[in-house]
Amino acid sequence: MLDYRTETFLTLYEEMNYRRTAERLQMTQPGVTQHIHYLENYYGVKLFVYDGHRLLRTPEAEQLKRHIDSTRAAEYDLRTGFVQTDMLHLRVGATKTIGEYVLVPTVRQFLKKENHQIDLLVDNTETLLAMLERGELDFAIIEGVFDKEKYPHRLYKKESFLGICSRWHSFAGRTVSLEEVLQESLLVREKGSGTRMLLEQAVAARGYSLDSFSRYSSISNFSIICDLVAMDHLITFAYEPISHCRNDLATFRVEDMEITGEFNFVYINRSVAEPKADLFLVNC
Repeated sequence: MLDYRTETFLTLYEEMNYRRTAERLQMTQPGVTQHIHYLENYYGVKLFVYDGHRLLRTPEAEQLKRHIDSTRAAEYDLRTGFVQTDMLHLRVGATKTIGEYVLVPTVRQFLKKENHQIDLLVDNTETLLAMLERGELDFAIIEGVFDKEKYPHRLYKKESFLGICSRWHSFAGRTVSLEEVLQESLLVREKGSGTRMLLEQAVAARGYSLDSFSRYSSISNFSIICDLVAMDHLITFAYEPISHCRNDLATFRVEDMEITGEFNFVYINRSVAEPKADLFLVNC
């Protein structure tokens, strides 16, 4: 069981403000300070420092946060292991492309066994990583960009990242220049999504940004994006499996912008989560 003062540390780590931390935990501000000083004395390091009036996390605070997240995952596994049951229950997160277009056959196969149970949450990368850190997921399957130094991970598969348009669009089936693409109206996912981050990085590497497009709009649901792209003169960028979901969509490539994205299993505690991912992989 984790020391109760670690909850104070985790809250201050999120809030980065002693007053808000005290209010959230219904403590006094000196009480928060006392808990943090106890941890700093115990570990012999500074966890938070001030730069003027701005509170900053130290590298040691980042290291302690990863340790607490990993320990919390192991503790959840231990508690659930004490419950005598034959049921295999997985808590899995998936980014939207993977959850909506890739994993359905795997989940269907997994649930064919009567003692298998799954909680599948489909959300964006940012949300899933936060849930992993809070111990609310066993593992997540994430597309595209995340901090590989911070999170243990394992490659699931690689997919081509392409332009997608209506089958009647002038780009359909072609390779076009980036300059041509920038003249188009673009649809992208919301901030924090893996596909958006991947596109932003690819465009930035060529000296542009999303603002360089004629216009761009963000929509959090890929089904809606596909509907709009299929009906209007709009384009998007996504992993190739999405283009196979309906016959009124086509793909196009951009000159000198070949993008391959990764789908990765992402964990907090590898020794706890990887065996569970292995069980899930059996059905892939």
